[in-house]
Amino acid sequence: MTDNNAAQPAGIGIPIRTVWPKDAISEAHTIYANQLLITHAGPEFFLVFGVVTPVLAGPDEELDIAELGPLTVTPVAKIAVSPDTIAAMAEAIQSNVETYRKIKAIRDKEIWHG
Repeated sequence: MTDNNAAQPAGIGIPIRTVWPKDAISEAHTIYANQLLITHAGPEFFLVFGVVTPVLAGPDEELDIAELGPLTVTPVAKIAVSPDTIAAMAEAIQSNVETYRKIKAIRDKEIWHG
């Protein structure tokens, strides 16, 4: 009799099928971020999402950018992921951005050229 676990090399996982329920996705809390900091330490990558609120000036105020100094980023979420997960995320993001750009180009062409 063979031990199936013994045949698995160290560090190799067994693929698990996952399902994202549509109602759970729509109920997930959405957090807005316009800044992202990515770092890594040891075997984890850390994605820290943040928000920078624009400086507002009234209609009669002149805004001097040089006097403002740096704007502070307020962190809103920090996520730690494995190297395999960050690589899969990067591929998924790239694929989604490419699809978005293709659809946007078609829509822009329809809007501007009828």
